[in-house]
Amino acid sequence: MTEIDRLKYDTLTRQLERMRAMQYAYHRKFFGLLLVSSLVAGLCLAFPSRWTLLLVCFGVVTTGVTAAFFLHFCDFARIHARALEGRLNQLLGERLLIASQLEAEYFYPHEEPRFAPELAWPRRFFAFYTGHFCALWAALVGYAGWQLWRESFFPEFWILALAWIVWTTLNLVFVVTWFQGAAERKMAQQLRDNFPGTH
Repeated sequence: MTEIDRLKYDTLTRQLERMRAMQYAYHRKFFGLLLVSSLVAGLCLAFPSRWTLLLVCFGVVTTGVTAAFFLHFCDFARIHARALEGRLNQLLGERLLIASQLEAEYFYPHEEPRFAPELAWPRRFFAFYTGHFCALWAALVGYAGWQLWRESFFPEFWILALAWIVWTTLNLVFVVTWFQGAAERKMAQQLRDNFPGTH
């Protein structure tokens, strides 16, 4: 290995370490968000009022969007790490770094839609986990909405329900569209253009 190759190796390794640190940091944020939001929702339902029930209904949607935001940072780090591993393997002359390949098999594949037909029965635990929290959030919103319906004046309830449906639909459409993978594929192509011969 030439001195230039050693400098390249050092630079790429530092970038890979940075991407892995970013990935782990946002995973921690993701799981912390789920824990805190579940506790807050539980407290709101334990002490129901108009405002705490509204917080559950609208807060669950924002929690879902925030969780997706954290995961999109993780995806950024994974895609970049995959390209860096490929370039490092080229320098080393063999496939020694395969973490990104294992992640794609174990968690979810790169550059593919997140909301795939595997919802019928998930092939990966990540899909099951996502479905679990979506079902939990739907149950929380359903219960909070039912409580609001029981306690509110009829016209007021339907105004709030309509606002929630519009809010949820707009957020859901954006998140589902984003996770079809177009931005991820574009980034992966940019990395392939900069690191020819890598995945």
